[in-house]
Amino acid sequence: MIRGKLAIFFICVCFFAGCGYTQKVTLPNNIRTIAIPTFEDQIPPKERFTYQPGVEITLTNAIRKRFIFDGNLKVVEEERADAILKGAIIAYSQEAVRYDNLESVEEYRLFLTVKFELVDKRTGEVIISESSFAGRSEYFTSQNAADMRKNAATDSVADLARNIVDRIIEEW
Repeated sequence: MIRGKLAIFFICVCFFAGCGYTQKVTLPNNIRTIAIPTFEDQIPPKERFTYQPGVEITLTNAIRKRFIFDGNLKVVEEERADAILKGAIIAYSQEAVRYDNLESVEEYRLFLTVKFELVDKRTGEVIISESSFAGRSEYFTSQNAADMRKNAATDSVADLARNIVDRIIEEW
């Protein structure tokens, strides 16, 4: 008898104690399409020592692909869009994460930072605004550092694209 009550209690606790995660879209109902013009490059020239040429185009394409993959908003031309995602790359930097015994860097963390706004095209109202939003990745210097950095750049772009879409769709 007690075992039965405990089993029922345990099942109820498990059933009602969810983590609260939802994939509900938090955008206004009138926003169904989005235009994504190419992000601008606003990195100051003196901070370009780790810059990957053309990263603004790569990032814009990754964001478009991520929205298509997500499926909540349809990517269209600006003339047909309900909302426009405007953005700019403001930093492309790296920091040392791990050192060897001789204090040489073994691993770097690469950051790609943007600012963006999602604007309701009909009203001009800014729906979401972020002044510093980043994607990141890590890479080791033990092998071909140039190839490792290029792969890390690709990974940080993918991470940032995922973060932007999640921020817009799910408002994390």
